[in-house]
Amino acid sequence: MNNKTNLVIVSFVAAIFAATVIVTTPTTIKHASAIVGDAPTTTVKVHAGGGNSTNMLAVFVPHQVQIRVGQSVTWDNPSPVPEPHTVTFVLNDKTMTTPDVPFTVRSSTQFMPVPPGANSQPNMIPGKDGMNTVIVSNVRGYYPTLIDSIGHAKVLGPNGNFTITGNEQYVNSGWLLPKATTLYPGSSNTFTVTFQKAGTYNYLCDIHPWMAGTVIVK
Repeated sequence: MNNKTNLVIVSFVAAIFAATVIVTTPTTIKHASAIVGDAPTTTVKVHAGGGNSTNMLAVFVPHQVQIRVGQSVTWDNPSPVPEPHTVTFVLNDKTMTTPDVPFTVRSSTQFMPVPPGANSQPNMIPGKDGMNTVIVSNVRGYYPTLIDSIGHAKVLGPNGNFTITGNEQYVNSGWLLPKATTLYPGSSNTFTVTFQKAGTYNYLCDIHPWMAGTVIVK
């Protein structure tokens, strides 16, 4: 077996270990799920591993967690690459959003890229009467947001912490990125939800909709 073959095998094994869940309480892990005992919290890692932007592991690990009423789940993104993810609960099956949305603004508005000199520019569509349509980041997708039963939206700063009582329409983590990332100002590194009602709560990544997970509350 030559050195090249050995390197491929080592890289493959390293990728498997990078996708291993780290749980802060005693757990039983079976088929990529975690069952939590009486301790108050458990941490679910969101892995975008693989080492670079072309080899991305876009899954929630574990994809299913079982907890008790009153316990909390915390997600983070330990990826070595700045690939954002969200933890998005659409609890009424219709209150969904997208990361980028169009807004109408006056043509005199100027946009500066962050960081300065970045390879980016606003998507601006010329309009009538001095108004343009600009595609910008949606604050309800970028920051932690909760929409209650009557449609009132509560937007938090980075690293949000919400409690789900069972009447919410929408709960979103905002963009989760590794702690070392400064590419997206104001983004979050962690997101915590405390569940106060038994049930099955499905969620997905707003940026990568094929990523899905479940929290089962007993």
